[in-house]
Amino acid sequence: MSPNVHRRMLFYLSNLTMFAIFTSLLTGFNLIRFEKSDQLTRIGVPRPRQTEAEWCSAVLLGHADSDSSTVEDLFALMPPDFEQKFKNPCFYDACHQTNNGTKRKLRCLPFFHVLGVDKCGSTDLYYRIVRHPQISPNNGVLHKETSWWSWRRYGHKLRTDTHHKESFIDYLHYFDGLSEKLEKDSSSYNSITVDGTPMDFWDFTGWPQIPQNVNVGNPKILTPHLMKYLNPYVKFILIFRQPSERLFSDYIFLKLGEPTAKAFHEKVLKSIKMFNNCCANNTVRACLFSRELQIKMPVRLHVGVYSVFLEEWRKVFDMENFLFLRTEDYSKNIKGTLKKVFTFLGVDDITETMMEDISKGKRVYETKRKKKSGTMLSETKRILDNFYYPYLRKLHALTNDDRFLWQNK
Repeated sequence: MSPNVHRRMLFYLSNLTMFAIFTSLLTGFNLIRFEKSDQLTRIGVPRPRQTEAEWCSAVLLGHADSDSSTVEDLFALMPPDFEQKFKNPCFYDACHQTNNGTKRKLRCLPFFHVLGVDKCGSTDLYYRIVRHPQISPNNGVLHKETSWWSWRRYGHKLRTDTHHKESFIDYLHYFDGLSEKLEKDSSSYNSITVDGTPMDFWDFTGWPQIPQNVNVGNPKILTPHLMKYLNPYVKFILIFRQPSERLFSDYIFLKLGEPTAKAFHEKVLKSIKMFNNCCANNTVRACLFSRELQIKMPVRLHVGVYSVFLEEWRKVFDMENFLFLRTEDYSKNIKGTLKKVFTFLGVDDITETMMEDISKGKRVYETKRKKKSGTMLSETKRILDNFYYPYLRKLHALTNDDRFLWQNK
C-alpha cells in the first residue's frame, strides 16, 4: 500500500471512529431509528447528509477476512452522501484504487429492489421493468440477481456454503453499469438501477454472522436494518402468489424430487412435520431463520410464510417504501401492473406503443415442467392451505389488502 493511501486510511478511520462513537452515544447502538426527510430536492432524491469527509473504500480493507466467523460490520462504515444531481442514490468514493493510483469514482446503490418472491412471476416482472429506457439492470446473475444481502455476503449458496464472502465493495460493483453511464453522460441524471434478488426478502439465515448478533439467541439486526442504514430511501416491489400454488411450482422448477403430485404430497407432509417439530421448541421466527432447517426440509415451505418476513421489513421501512402486487392480477393485466410500477418509481412516461411492446412480450421463466406434471392433489392443496391460512391472515393485516387472503383469485 502506498504512503498516500495509508495516510488516507488513517484520516478516514479517524473520522469513522468519531462517527461511530457519536452514533452510539446518541442511540445506545440502537441503529434502527432513522429520521425521515420532509424536504426532497426532487421526487425520490434524499437530502444530503452533512459530513465533512467523502466516503472512502480504503477503510474496508481491514474488514476483508473471509475466514472470520462474522461478516463486515456495515454499521462501522460511514453512510454515503448521495449526489443531488442524480435521481439514483449514487456517491463518490474518494479512494478508489486503480493501476495508476487512487482516483475519485462514482458508486451507486439500487434505487429499488424487486424483492420477491420466488416463483411468483418476479423474474418476468423484472425483465419488463428494465425495458423502460430510464431503468438500468445490474451486473449480477442474468443481469438481475446479486444475491449479496442474502447469500454472497455470508458465503452462502442455495443449499451449500463457500469460504468466499463478498464485501460491500463487491456489492457496489454490481451497479457499475449505471455509475459508468452517469459519469460519461450527464444527460442520464434521471436513470436508476435495481437489484432483483428474491431471496433477500426471506433468507435471513446469515444473521449469526452479523457482528451485532454475536452471542445472542435471537437476531437484533437483520437485512432491513442494514439496508436502511446505507440506503434509507430505497423502494421495494413485492409480488405475492397464493402460497400453496407457489410451493408446487417451486418444487417442480428446482427439481426437488420426482415431478409427480404424489411425490410432492409426501415431501409436503415431511416438511410440515419438520417445521412443526421445530416450532414445538422454538419460535416460528427462529425456525424460519434457521439455515439448518431450510436446507433439510424437502420442499421450501418457509418461503410462502410471507407475513413473518414482511413484518421484519415493516419494522424498519414505512408503507410508502413498498408496492405490493399479486401474481394472479399481474398475469391478467401486465400492462396495468407496469403502469403502477412506473408510477411508483417516479420514472418518465413512455409511449403507448412502447408500453404495448413491453407488455405483450413473451413470458420468461415459466415452469414448463409443471404443465407436464399437472396439478397437485386436492388433499395436498387442502393441507397446505390450512398450514398457510394463519400467515395469510397476518399478511392481510400488514398490507390492509383483501387480495392477499386469496378468497377470490
